[in-house]
Amino acid sequence: MALEALRNYKSLIVDYSIIREAGGTALFSEFLDIVVSCSMDIYVSKSFKLLHYCVIHQADTKNAAASNAMKDLCGLLLPERKLHSVQCLETNDFVRSTADIPDSCFVTTANSIFTKRILEKRPEFHNDICIIGAKSINVYHGLNDLILNMPQVRISPLASVNKYLDASVFCNVGDTVLTGDQRKLTLTKRVSSGAEGMVFTTDDPKLVAKIYHKGVITPLRWSKLTKMVSMGIKSVGICWPRDLIFYRGVPVGYTMILGKGKTLGNVFDGPDAMMNNFPKWTRVDITTTLCDLLEKYLYLHMHNIIAGDIQLKNALIFSANSLYLIDMDSVQVDDMPCPVGTEEFTDPRLWGQNFSGFLRKLGDEDYSIAMLVFSILFCGLHPYATRLGKETLREEIVEKNFPYDLQNASEEHIPKGGYNYIWQYLPENIRNMLYNVFKNGASYEAVEWYDAVLSYKEALTSRNMEDEEAYKIFPKMEYHQTAEAAPAEEAPARPMFKTRFQGLNDPNIYSGGLGDQNSRPVNPHKYPGPFVPKEDTGFDNPPTSPFAPPVSPFAAPSERPQATAEPEDNSGDDSGNGVFKKFKKGLFG
Repeated sequence: MALEALRNYKSLIVDYSIIREAGGTALFSEFLDIVVSCSMDIYVSKSFKLLHYCVIHQADTKNAAASNAMKDLCGLLLPERKLHSVQCLETNDFVRSTADIPDSCFVTTANSIFTKRILEKRPEFHNDICIIGAKSINVYHGLNDLILNMPQVRISPLASVNKYLDASVFCNVGDTVLTGDQRKLTLTKRVSSGAEGMVFTTDDPKLVAKIYHKGVITPLRWSKLTKMVSMGIKSVGICWPRDLIFYRGVPVGYTMILGKGKTLGNVFDGPDAMMNNFPKWTRVDITTTLCDLLEKYLYLHMHNIIAGDIQLKNALIFSANSLYLIDMDSVQVDDMPCPVGTEEFTDPRLWGQNFSGFLRKLGDEDYSIAMLVFSILFCGLHPYATRLGKETLREEIVEKNFPYDLQNASEEHIPKGGYNYIWQYLPENIRNMLYNVFKNGASYEAVEWYDAVLSYKEALTSRNMEDEEAYKIFPKMEYHQTAEAAPAEEAPARPMFKTRFQGLNDPNIYSGGLGDQNSRPVNPHKYPGPFVPKEDTGFDNPPTSPFAPPVSPFAAPSERPQATAEPEDNSGDDSGNGVFKKFKKGLFG
């Protein structure tokens, strides 16, 4: 039996990747048999449940096995009080908190978030670790043994090949293309045109086709698309490549679902744009949007995918409950890098590097996730947007001129228009995290942001805030519409009506919105770098979708699974510090 080596341990510290990747297989059944027959204690981190939330919320049909595996695990271990939650999220904290569990072994997979994090962060790690793969199972004795003997991923040699696969063919509306499995699709209407290609609706109402321009498809791009299609991701709201497309035997593009709505950059663009698109929104809707985005990026991380080019332009919003990630063909998959980036969202430590020449790490994405959190919570404002500041935004970023402080002692440099009150009404833990990132250069994992924002959302949904101003998008600001707002999917990029908003006419205001036409630009000529301009997908005003947007699990707050792990009797815990908690049966909501 493949997992017999696990019988040598009294306790297992299990990573969620075992549920997601092994669930539904004979290997997982064997794993459960060993755990039960040996009466083992199983320890998991707080992220175990949070990552499961991300998986079940993406409504991907291939996740059914993970849901069943979780039910089987909890059904067998909860009645025997053998499943323990270690209340840690950050990888180093989790490793330290479990270091003294006697006769224990970590159980994870090669491409799990946990494995990647320990290889990146290199904590003091002496436990045995069992890496379960599709073709092999290996036990390593401590981190050094893992580093020395586990095969490391090297960048694909195709990353340096600049030749193109395309021949002199051109297809347009009315043409019939073939998918990789020889299924015919007719291009019916052009949706958009950008720097890389064109997007067409097809005679399949659920699919659109992206057709590349000549001189765009490199061997790396086509190899990456081939891999992405084989992964079979069909998550709600992620416009993932479904099929490769050929025209007259030549590779020309791929199919995907059609995202609906406007780019986040056009909606989260200050008070006017917010009120124009979603006049009835409250802070609950802001946090719902952000939770959904964070879930999607964590879902990609669990599939060994690093988004790379995170920015407000690369997501569409139809409503707080319906978002789509777009431009997915640029992501980093396995050994194939993401060749592009957006400077304002990229960790300054990566500036000046050729993105096609190296593989990004999860830690490289932490800064981008923090940027996303701030930008959504502050309705499109950049964290380094200041009044009376430097000439360029780039200088503000380099010098970490974050205008907010934890004591609210000075508001001199905070842009006017209510952003100071947004900061003051945020939960203390989120303010601390944002300050530590943008002022002190700290870093938090994506799951830590998800946990913090989810707790914020649940506090708002439960009406735990005494001050009613805490529920407003812009607290303590008097604003109202002077015209009817257009529906979200039809709203123009800039508001067609004026919103009366106290203080917005102050000449000293620097709105600094990431999508604001008046924000300070990063001058690419003055500061050359590796940032390749991304195409404009043209999805800001798409045609009416031929199918309804999916219903998000966030549609009703009451349907949101609650994190119900609570302290119980820890007298039997070796830690003595209260970090271990028993799972309650509310894991599934």
